[in-house]
Amino acid sequence: MTGTAARAAQSYAKAWLWKAAVPIAVPVLAALTLVLIPLAVLAAPEARTAAASSGCSTGGTGATVAGIELDAVQMGQAQTIVTVAAAQGLEPYAATVALATAYQESRIRMLANDGSSPELTAEQAAVTATSLQYAHDGLGSDHDSVNTFQQRWIAGWGTVAQLMDPVYAAHAFYARLVEVPGWQTSPLTQAAQAVQISAVGGAYASWEPLARQLTALLWPTAQARAADPAGTAAGVCPGLPVPAGSWIRPTAGQLTSGYGTRWGTLHAGADIAGPRDTPVYAAADGTVLTAACTSAYCDRDGSLSVAGYGNLVELDHGAGVTTRYGHLSAYTVTPGQPVSAGTLLGFQGSTGNSTGVHLHFEVRVDGAPLDPVPWLADHGVDLHTPDPG
Repeated sequence: MTGTAARAAQSYAKAWLWKAAVPIAVPVLAALTLVLIPLAVLAAPEARTAAASSGCSTGGTGATVAGIELDAVQMGQAQTIVTVAAAQGLEPYAATVALATAYQESRIRMLANDGSSPELTAEQAAVTATSLQYAHDGLGSDHDSVNTFQQRWIAGWGTVAQLMDPVYAAHAFYARLVEVPGWQTSPLTQAAQAVQISAVGGAYASWEPLARQLTALLWPTAQARAADPAGTAAGVCPGLPVPAGSWIRPTAGQLTSGYGTRWGTLHAGADIAGPRDTPVYAAADGTVLTAACTSAYCDRDGSLSVAGYGNLVELDHGAGVTTRYGHLSAYTVTPGQPVSAGTLLGFQGSTGNSTGVHLHFEVRVDGAPLDPVPWLADHGVDLHTPDPG
């Protein structure tokens, strides 16, 4: 494997184990799911899928493993699966079983489901289709199955909202794997099939060489993140080529919420929502003022009850101008570091006072927040376009 492949590994780690929740009655679940959909993830599914196909993520820029080409999205999802295993104190074989399973089920992609399966009732189809409102890498339509492992909410794996979180999906897989007697010494196919109960359970063995090499590639980073889940992530993505003195759009995704009063308080920036771990770049040349967790915790997603920006990077651009990049899943810079426009700062997340994956972006002049949309427009950047650069 090349040095590039060896560097193609980074994601966030979450050291807590979610409980798998059996869905409540379908009509109630449907109503609650629709009520709780965060503003930041209301971007159109087409835009989200396109953004997920970008050339860089926390998994790096892709790699060829066991003769199979994996893109950045697949590498990012694989790193998440391996990192969760390390965070739970499991041995590498658990990650190998999980990766082989995920490749067979989804090619290691976070799949939503449009609810078109004829096996579903109208109510079940409606609930299943809410998966489209969460970040995803593609579409599936097998019963009510979603995510990298094709887990089913009807079968008690969790709610649709939970299952569309890649970290929850991995936790749910491992929670069932460790209940399989002798899984540590069982052939991979048997261990995977005991969890998945698939109609084609024998197929998992085909991907064992891929899964073993992927585990070996990603395990060191997973261990490091498990040891320091809120620490600085490695900068595995190249910066963007930007002319000196220019301003750019800081991340890919849809503008979902603008500057202004929201529920009686000032929303001091603009929210841009893309898939989890979409790269976030410096909007202009500057110096890093802050790169830190500003909330009670940043090793997992926050909520409305958590104060602060979560993982925050703040840049000083001179002349009293600063920018803030909030709710990051991880940051890649350190205070005092000079950066150019297009330098990788971190990755979109949902840490701190947040209910969905996005970047909260602010522009301030002499400490006072300004609407970023006209500010960037005056500097040649349209936040209504989907991509940075």
